[in-house]
Amino acid sequence: MFGQSTDSRRVHLNMYVIIAITVVLGAIFADGFDQVNWLVMLFFVALALFLQESAVSVTERSDISLGITIILPMIYLCGTTPAMLISAFKGVFDGVRHQKSWQRTMFNAAQFALSTQLAALTSRYLSGVFGPSTMGLVAALVGATVVYIVINKSLVARIGSVRRGTTWVSEISARMGTGFYSHLISGFTGILFTLYIRSYGYPGLVTFSALVVVLSLLLRAAAKVSYERDQRELLEEELILDNMTDAHNFRYLNNWLCEPTDEAVSLLFLDIDDFAVFNNTYGHAEGDKVLKTLVETIKNNIRPEDSVIRYGGDEFVVLLRGIDSSEAERVAKRIREGLASIKYATWTAPITVSLGIAAKPEHAIDKRQLLLFADQAMYKAKSTGKDNVQVWSPVLHTHLAQTP
Repeated sequence: MFGQSTDSRRVHLNMYVIIAITVVLGAIFADGFDQVNWLVMLFFVALALFLQESAVSVTERSDISLGITIILPMIYLCGTTPAMLISAFKGVFDGVRHQKSWQRTMFNAAQFALSTQLAALTSRYLSGVFGPSTMGLVAALVGATVVYIVINKSLVARIGSVRRGTTWVSEISARMGTGFYSHLISGFTGILFTLYIRSYGYPGLVTFSALVVVLSLLLRAAAKVSYERDQRELLEEELILDNMTDAHNFRYLNNWLCEPTDEAVSLLFLDIDDFAVFNNTYGHAEGDKVLKTLVETIKNNIRPEDSVIRYGGDEFVVLLRGIDSSEAERVAKRIREGLASIKYATWTAPITVSLGIAAKPEHAIDKRQLLLFADQAMYKAKSTGKDNVQVWSPVLHTHLAQTP
């Protein structure tokens, strides 16, 4: 409890420092409101709040938003101090809207405002270096965009590093993903926005703002569709997974059996030898550990495109796509060797399996018949001493048919 309190104080201390820096720099570089068109400023306030509410979370550490798009136009039309205040107000509104703590709310306002101010100072400096030409303005805007994104990410990463106990550098690296490139694109859209305003004045501001609003709505709609698709895929994945072993379940196998495909495939049908005796000796909890160990061993010896399926109880099916029975036999032997190499602290006897193999189109074309043949080969392995591998053959089929 004490440790949590100490971590919280460290986070708040860092927030207070950033807030103080923002206030001091804002006072030092204040440029007043002499040239501000208040109607334009209110227009940017409304647009900033709309874009902030339209942000889409990608991960815990990043989001996609067009909010940066209006930073450069705000600086260009309103000046440094008004742009800072609009950015700060956006942070306060977001904190109140989502019921964040007052420290977090003030920090958000400060990091938005400080990023905006440093971007404005960068633009002012580079404009003096490159001159008032269009290319000079573009260079200044590019520099301001990069500064805004880097400062914004760095400030948030600083708080994140203190909260999680990680390094500042590692936290920054974690944020340089989808969200970062989204901000970069948004920032360069802001450059086009500013150039459009320079060419067309206030009509350009209104028309480009309308475009930004439409793009933001489309982005939000696309994110919603993507989220729903991901949730549906996650649900479908959960429906075909065995909760205990994390292997696919019989539903997955049945779906595969019903799919009309011409792919070459080999099936391994395997069963743990004397598993009932093991459960009676060591208990079902230890038996569950064996099942999980078996699945892990199988996964370690097959390719990503292959699948391990819990057929039922201690029986498993492995789909080996695109390989024949001889290749499948080598995989089966690797699985047996992998199990044999595992040392168990509480089990006196090694865990062994009997494996049957059938391949398509080598042994059968129909998938259900292929599964039956693999099952028959597994029973042949059981009847010949267990802990071995058998490949299905017509001779095996005849022998099983004659067995009473």
